[in-house]
Amino acid sequence: MNARLLAVALAAASGARAAVVLRTDPADAFKPIADKLHGTVIDVRGRASVTTDGGQQGLETLTHGTGTLLGNGLAVTSLHAVALPSPEGKLVPLAYVEVLVPGKGTMQAQVIAGVADLDIAILALPAAAAALEAAPLAPDLPASGDALIAMAVDDEAVIGVGVEVAAVDGDFILLRGRRMLDSRFWGGPLFDARGRLVGVGLMTLGPSKAIAARAIQRVVDQRMRAQMNPD
Repeated sequence: MNARLLAVALAAASGARAAVVLRTDPADAFKPIADKLHGTVIDVRGRASVTTDGGQQGLETLTHGTGTLLGNGLAVTSLHAVALPSPEGKLVPLAYVEVLVPGKGTMQAQVIAGVADLDIAILALPAAAAALEAAPLAPDLPASGDALIAMAVDDEAVIGVGVEVAAVDGDFILLRGRRMLDSRFWGGPLFDARGRLVGVGLMTLGPSKAIAARAIQRVVDQRMRAQMNPD
């Protein structure tokens, strides 16, 4: 197995004793975190209603990304994973969104908040998802040089790659590593050694970057206040 890339099956682990892992690589050192939190990493798909040549109505998947459970029936992902640009270039959330939660199957979701400048979207899941496990959000920013693990959905597995914080610019975290984080990691979580959600990977054509968890918390808090005070 590539030492930089951990693949964690979505199925429950067997009762066999875990193998000893030599901590020679950041990804190896984070294997316990990956094993514990892979169930919080979700597959996100944005869909739209289409009419086939035969006149039948159906749903077609138009966007795709990774997301993360936040607890209390909420999840976060990249806005690009659940929205398409309008003719004016503004990202408009799709009406149909579904998520695949490891061990729980497919659930419908709704985009309840989206921030284009941060490229994040907050999703509301069905009531049954309120009790699902979620990682705590890190209230503070990571420091340059901190080791993290970035996780994503890849077909039938959740994968993890060890990365390092290169720099922090406001709420944006610049990352470096031997592997560039490709589109599978956009919207996916970055966890620290304490198992906290430090940030979410962003869509980028250049060096890998993420948005900090504190910015995600602000968006969630603003949404909750708006619900409590609709006027």
